[in-house]
Amino acid sequence: MSKLGPISHFPSPVSCDSLVLQGLRCEWGAGVLHLVLSLSHSRILTGHWKFNMAPHGKELSEDLKKRIVALHKDGLGYKKIAKTLKLSCSTVAKTIQRFNWTGSTQNRPRHGRPKKLSARAQRHIQGLSLGNRRLSAASIAAEVEGVGGQPVSAQTIRRTLHQIGLHGCRPRRKPLLKMMHKKSRKQFAEDKQTKDMDYWNHVLWSDETKINLFGSDGVKRVWRQPEKCVLPTVKHGGGSFMVWGCMSAAGTGELQFIEGTMNSNMYCDILKQSMIPSLRRLGRRAVFQHDNDPKHTTKMTTALIKKLRVKVMDWPSMSPDLNPIEHLWGILKRKVEECKVSNIHQLRDVVMEEWKRTPVATCESLVNSMPKRVKAVLENYGGHTKY
Repeated sequence: MSKLGPISHFPSPVSCDSLVLQGLRCEWGAGVLHLVLSLSHSRILTGHWKFNMAPHGKELSEDLKKRIVALHKDGLGYKKIAKTLKLSCSTVAKTIQRFNWTGSTQNRPRHGRPKKLSARAQRHIQGLSLGNRRLSAASIAAEVEGVGGQPVSAQTIRRTLHQIGLHGCRPRRKPLLKMMHKKSRKQFAEDKQTKDMDYWNHVLWSDETKINLFGSDGVKRVWRQPEKCVLPTVKHGGGSFMVWGCMSAAGTGELQFIEGTMNSNMYCDILKQSMIPSLRRLGRRAVFQHDNDPKHTTKMTTALIKKLRVKVMDWPSMSPDLNPIEHLWGILKRKVEECKVSNIHQLRDVVMEEWKRTPVATCESLVNSMPKRVKAVLENYGGHTKY
């Protein structure tokens, strides 16, 4: 067998087919020829080999794969199927072979890049996040790196927390519940869990709230571009006032505007002027509800309620989530914000008008949620609920 000349003897890239035509079988022998033919996608360049990999095409649709299998079952060969569907023979062959092996035309599950974090490391990250929910992703990454020695990015920590169902969001503002509050809430729920809707329909719910002329005290969110959406503010809030209101399943009751700071004397006047007329509409089985604000529990207020022979519901402290009128205040404020008012007098008129226009169905729906609220308190052992 003659010696193989240097690759540089070829003046230009030569395909495998042209090499065969030049008589390599006789020149180099069958072994070298087999090697050259196996590199069907390669070319001989001056001084080195260069591999031209075939580009990865688009995935075949499931309908096309099923059509290939159907044509093969009808007796067509690979070449005829490829010519009919304008595909390569190798694509047709692989599709049919996959179907014969797995019984399906779908691709097998593909394994991506191995996870950088082990299952133990993921549990450690979950424990750190649940132990201190205010820890940032960068802080958790630094602590994980300090324990295991493996560098981890903050984005990896975020993806890991997302996979276990933890996402960054604003914390809900809830009243601070001490153990004594949880016990009283749980006791209230245990006492009321057997009450039917007829009982709740005869409850008159009451509360006070502040209504602002300009903006609200809550957090607002917007979809914005930089410097495109702003929430304007004014000094001193633009003015506000307090109102007292009551509601039941039969609709809204009286609404009383509060001038200045409400004390026990003012609250007693509200009870006589606004509460009693609303309570009488519910009949003799009516029950009055108010929270444990100091002016609601003074000796003067207690004596007046006893004199008026009003049945008052025992109410647990720090429990706005159990009072459906809290949601009614939110509905009222959103409606008021839709009306463009410029002064306090206009605001009063709009508030009174929207209060009277509140549908009875809205109040009834809020009261109908009481069994669910009581159940939620029991399930959380007196703790916070979603309401």
